[in-house]
Amino acid sequence: MSYQTTDFGMFTVAGNCAVAEIVREARELAGVDGPVNPVQQAINYMLNELEYLGKEHFEEADDTAVREAALAEFFKEDE
Repeated sequence: MSYQTTDFGMFTVAGNCAVAEIVREARELAGVDGPVNPVQQAINYMLNELEYLGKEHFEEADDTAVREAALAEFFKEDE
């Protein structure tokens, strides 16, 4: 079985995989009940993680194109 990662505009496959993992975690967080809007919390988490990823591992992770692709994937309906 072949697994295909979304192209988030990262320069490497490893970078795209890292962003895909952040999006997956954020989507899981969006389903958590709590006093604060869980979707907004998940988006904030995702954007913070992308910023960290950009500082520590993949500089392009904080680019607008990568953030927009990650948000699009976050809001994409499950098939």
